[in-house]
Amino acid sequence: MKDAFKTKAKEAATEFSVETAKRMIKPTLLRQPVVARVFNSLPPRLRARALLRLASFGDCVYISVGLYDLESFRDTRLITLLDKFAGDGWKAGSSDWAGADVPNRDYTFAHKFTWEHDKRAIAYKKLAKENQHIPQTFEINITISAWVKEDSPTCRIVTKEFEETIKKVDRFIVCD
Repeated sequence: MKDAFKTKAKEAATEFSVETAKRMIKPTLLRQPVVARVFNSLPPRLRARALLRLASFGDCVYISVGLYDLESFRDTRLITLLDKFAGDGWKAGSSDWAGADVPNRDYTFAHKFTWEHDKRAIAYKKLAKENQHIPQTFEINITISAWVKEDSPTCRIVTKEFEETIKKVDRFIVCD
Protein backbone atom coordinates (compact mmCIF):
# COMPACT_ATOMS: atom_id res chain seq x y z
CA MET A 1 0.00 0.00 0.00
CA LYS A 2 2.82 2.42 0.79
CA ASP A 3 4.25 1.90 -2.68
CA ALA A 4 0.89 2.76 -4.24
CA PHE A 5 0.75 6.00 -2.25
CA LYS A 6 4.29 6.92 -3.26
CA THR A 7 3.47 6.27 -6.91
CA LYS A 8 0.27 8.31 -6.77
CA ALA A 9 1.96 11.12 -4.85
CA LYS A 10 4.78 11.26 -7.38
CA GLU A 11 2.26 11.37 -10.25
CA ALA A 12 0.32 14.17 -8.54
CA ALA A 13 3.50 16.17 -7.90
CA THR A 14 4.61 15.75 -11.52
CA GLU A 15 1.18 16.76 -12.82
CA PHE A 16 1.21 19.83 -10.57
CA SER A 17 4.68 20.87 -11.74
CA VAL A 18 3.67 20.42 -15.39
CA GLU A 19 0.53 22.53 -14.85
CA THR A 20 2.68 25.16 -13.12
CA ALA A 21 5.05 25.16 -16.11
CA LYS A 22 2.08 25.62 -18.47
CA ARG A 23 0.89 28.60 -16.40
CA MET A 24 4.44 30.01 -16.39
CA ILE A 25 4.92 29.74 -20.15
CA LYS A 26 1.71 31.58 -21.11
CA PRO A 27 2.84 35.05 -19.94
CA THR A 28 5.82 34.76 -22.30
CA LEU A 29 3.33 35.46 -25.07
CA LEU A 30 3.50 39.10 -24.03
CA ARG A 31 7.23 39.08 -24.76
CA GLN A 32 6.68 38.04 -28.37
CA PRO A 33 7.94 40.83 -30.68
CA VAL A 34 4.86 40.59 -32.90
CA VAL A 35 2.54 41.32 -29.95
CA ALA A 36 4.40 44.54 -29.19
CA ARG A 37 4.43 45.46 -32.90
CA VAL A 38 0.66 44.97 -33.23
CA PHE A 39 -0.06 46.85 -30.00
CA ASN A 40 2.25 49.72 -30.97
CA SER A 41 0.56 50.02 -34.37
CA LEU A 42 -2.40 51.55 -32.52
CA PRO A 43 -2.46 55.35 -32.25
CA PRO A 44 -0.96 56.59 -28.92
CA ARG A 45 -4.33 57.76 -27.52
CA LEU A 46 -5.86 54.34 -28.12
CA ARG A 47 -2.84 52.49 -26.68
CA ALA A 48 -3.30 54.38 -23.42
CA ARG A 49 -6.92 53.16 -23.11
CA ALA A 50 -6.53 49.74 -24.72
CA LEU A 51 -7.13 46.55 -22.76
CA LEU A 52 -4.48 43.87 -23.13
CA ARG A 53 -5.12 40.42 -21.68
CA LEU A 54 -4.25 36.76 -22.04
CA ALA A 55 -6.86 34.09 -22.65
CA SER A 56 -7.78 31.94 -19.64
CA PHE A 57 -7.85 28.91 -21.92
CA GLY A 58 -5.92 28.51 -25.12
CA ASP A 59 -2.98 30.50 -26.39
CA CYS A 60 -4.33 33.89 -27.30
CA VAL A 61 -3.63 37.57 -26.67
CA TYR A 62 -6.63 39.92 -26.69
CA ILE A 63 -6.38 43.61 -27.50
CA SER A 64 -9.55 45.69 -27.14
CA VAL A 65 -9.97 49.38 -28.00
CA GLY A 66 -12.92 51.73 -28.20
CA LEU A 67 -13.56 54.69 -30.49
CA TYR A 68 -16.28 57.02 -29.25
CA ASP A 69 -18.30 59.95 -30.64
CA LEU A 70 -17.70 59.08 -34.28
CA GLU A 71 -19.65 61.01 -36.93
CA SER A 72 -20.38 57.71 -38.70
CA PHE A 73 -18.85 54.32 -39.38
CA ARG A 74 -16.99 56.04 -42.23
CA ASP A 75 -15.11 58.32 -39.83
CA THR A 76 -11.47 58.68 -40.91
CA ARG A 77 -10.18 57.67 -37.45
CA LEU A 78 -12.03 54.36 -37.71
CA ILE A 79 -11.19 53.72 -41.37
CA THR A 80 -7.49 54.42 -40.76
CA LEU A 81 -7.46 51.96 -37.86
CA LEU A 82 -9.35 49.27 -39.77
CA ASP A 83 -6.96 49.60 -42.72
CA LYS A 84 -4.05 48.59 -40.47
CA PHE A 85 -5.54 45.14 -40.00
CA ALA A 86 -7.27 44.60 -43.34
CA GLY A 87 -5.50 41.90 -45.31
CA ASP A 88 -2.10 40.39 -44.41
CA GLY A 89 -3.76 37.19 -43.18
CA TRP A 90 -6.05 38.81 -40.59
CA LYS A 91 -9.49 37.20 -40.40
CA ALA A 92 -12.07 39.95 -40.06
CA GLY A 93 -15.60 40.11 -38.72
CA SER A 94 -18.10 42.59 -37.34
CA SER A 95 -21.17 42.68 -35.11
CA ASP A 96 -23.80 45.40 -34.83
CA TRP A 97 -25.24 46.24 -31.43
CA ALA A 98 -28.56 47.95 -32.16
CA GLY A 99 -29.91 47.27 -28.68
CA ALA A 100 -27.86 50.11 -27.19
CA ASP A 101 -28.87 53.78 -26.99
CA VAL A 102 -26.39 54.77 -29.68
CA PRO A 103 -25.31 52.85 -32.78
CA ASN A 104 -22.20 50.79 -32.17
CA ARG A 105 -20.35 48.09 -34.02
CA ASP A 106 -17.53 45.76 -33.01
CA TYR A 107 -14.88 44.97 -35.59
CA THR A 108 -12.81 41.88 -34.86
CA PHE A 109 -9.53 40.71 -36.33
CA ALA A 110 -7.68 37.46 -35.62
CA HIS A 111 -4.32 36.19 -36.81
CA LYS A 112 -2.14 33.20 -35.90
CA PHE A 113 1.58 33.69 -35.34
CA THR A 114 4.55 31.44 -34.63
CA TRP A 115 5.43 31.31 -30.94
CA GLU A 116 9.15 31.88 -30.54
CA HIS A 117 10.02 30.19 -27.23
CA ASP A 118 12.99 31.00 -25.04
CA LYS A 119 14.38 27.49 -24.80
CA ARG A 120 16.46 28.50 -21.78
CA ALA A 121 13.35 29.27 -19.71
CA ILE A 122 12.62 26.93 -16.79
CA ALA A 123 8.99 26.42 -17.84
CA TYR A 124 10.02 25.45 -21.38
CA LYS A 125 12.64 23.00 -20.09
CA LYS A 126 10.12 21.44 -17.69
CA LEU A 127 7.54 20.89 -20.43
CA ALA A 128 10.16 19.50 -22.81
CA LYS A 129 11.51 17.16 -20.11
CA GLU A 130 8.04 15.80 -19.38
CA ASN A 131 7.32 15.41 -23.12
CA GLN A 132 4.38 17.79 -22.82
CA HIS A 133 2.80 19.66 -25.70
CA ILE A 134 4.57 22.97 -26.25
CA PRO A 135 2.41 25.31 -28.32
CA GLN A 136 4.04 26.39 -31.57
CA THR A 137 1.49 29.04 -32.53
CA PHE A 138 -0.64 31.61 -30.76
CA GLU A 139 -3.36 33.98 -31.86
CA ILE A 140 -3.82 37.71 -31.52
CA ASN A 141 -7.46 38.84 -31.38
CA ILE A 142 -8.24 42.53 -31.76
CA THR A 143 -11.63 44.06 -31.04
CA ILE A 144 -12.31 47.63 -32.12
CA SER A 145 -15.58 48.92 -30.67
CA ALA A 146 -16.88 51.88 -32.67
CA TRP A 147 -19.56 54.15 -31.16
CA VAL A 148 -21.34 56.72 -33.33
CA LYS A 149 -22.61 59.98 -31.81
CA GLU A 150 -26.18 59.83 -30.60
CA ASP A 151 -27.14 62.77 -32.84
CA SER A 152 -25.29 61.53 -35.92
CA PRO A 153 -27.08 62.58 -39.12
CA THR A 154 -25.79 59.52 -40.99
CA CYS A 155 -26.38 56.70 -38.47
CA ARG A 156 -29.31 55.91 -36.27
CA ILE A 157 -31.06 52.92 -34.80
CA VAL A 158 -34.34 52.10 -36.54
CA THR A 159 -36.96 49.94 -34.85
CA LYS A 160 -39.28 47.87 -37.01
CA GLU A 161 -42.27 46.07 -35.64
CA PHE A 162 -43.68 42.98 -37.31
CA GLU A 163 -46.02 40.18 -36.50
CA GLU A 164 -45.10 36.57 -37.06
CA THR A 165 -47.32 33.49 -37.10
CA ILE A 166 -45.71 30.23 -36.13
CA LYS A 167 -47.31 26.84 -36.63
CA LYS A 168 -45.79 24.26 -34.31
CA VAL A 169 -46.40 20.52 -34.23
CA ASP A 170 -45.58 18.64 -31.04
CA ARG A 171 -45.03 14.90 -30.98
CA PHE A 172 -45.16 13.05 -27.70
CA ILE A 173 -45.79 9.59 -26.31
CA VAL A 174 -48.89 8.77 -24.31
CA CYS A 175 -48.94 5.56 -22.35
CA ASP A 176 -51.99 4.02 -20.58
